[in-house]
Amino acid sequence: MKKTKKLLPVFLLLGTISSAWTVFAAPSEQNNNKYNSSTINPSFRGGVEGKKIKENTKDSNELDERISINTASAEELAKFLNGIGKKKAEAIVQYREKYGEFSEIEELEEVSGIGPAFMRKNSSKLKL
Repeated sequence: MKKTKKLLPVFLLLGTISSAWTVFAAPSEQNNNKYNSSTINPSFRGGVEGKKIKENTKDSNELDERISINTASAEELAKFLNGIGKKKAEAIVQYREKYGEFSEIEELEEVSGIGPAFMRKNSSKLKL
């Protein structure tokens, strides 16, 4: 009986500490997450290479910030890629129409006017 009386304050103290822990820990977890998806402007999700990414309702070219060399028009290629004008973009489309879809991104270097410098600048923006 004496042993039980001595342990009672210990159990009460442990119960109080564990109760206080759950009360005070829960709000701090919420405060640490004050920049959750509901508080961030939906048009900016500073993810992929720090660029602006559109909402998920847009097409896949906008979501991953890459352009397909097998489906893009000359105008799209000229607008999206660095160091390329309308003539080079048209050459890419003509090559694709003549020889079929590209099987590798590096195959683009076979197009007249497209070289290693272009590939260095744009390889991260290209997809098949």
